[in-house]
Amino acid sequence: MPDSNAMIDFSEYPKAYVLEDGRKVQIRPMYPEDRDRLFSFFRHLPRKDRRYLQHDVTQREVITNWCSNIEYDRVLPLMALWTDEDGRERIVADGTLHMNRHGWSIHVAEIRLTIHQMFRNQGLGKIMLRELYDRAVMRGIDKVQALAREDNEGALRLLRRLGFRKEATFKGHAVDAAGRKHDVIVYSSDLNRLWKKMEDLNIDYDFFVVP
Repeated sequence: MPDSNAMIDFSEYPKAYVLEDGRKVQIRPMYPEDRDRLFSFFRHLPRKDRRYLQHDVTQREVITNWCSNIEYDRVLPLMALWTDEDGRERIVADGTLHMNRHGWSIHVAEIRLTIHQMFRNQGLGKIMLRELYDRAVMRGIDKVQALAREDNEGALRLLRRLGFRKEATFKGHAVDAAGRKHDVIVYSSDLNRLWKKMEDLNIDYDFFVVP
């Protein structure tokens, strides 16, 4: 069986960008050797951010599994990297496009995005979304979804500003660290409408939508 990863063209990466504060980042796909950097990225997220994530990213085996089982035609992970003052390359944003390889929903994808708190409001969120958008267009995606817990008010507010529309509510679908159940709300948007809304608002979108 051919390696589906080998058939995906990443020759355009890495891409270099300069953020609004002058810091430089590079965007590229995630590779297996990024495991430790990705673990460090998630481990240093504020607790209030991590509580909305679907997976316990403080567990190294979770990150190891992600990096050991990369299937770019199913989940495309893109990341932004910044080189610190000591010359160490650090992940400062992680975005993923979750797609269906077969069936009647191959035109639908889910977007997830997490930005390091020290790199928010600098244009990085919009850069990452643009990259995910371009990759979605290349795959023939025309509808995107985002899931958010009903208590994640920031994500819900932002999704509405971006023109996402509520499609469904999964009652008691999520359980938090304290054992409390929460509803999960499904939002969706036409891909082109999403990008037009971002351009019309002309603001930065540094957010995560329940990765």
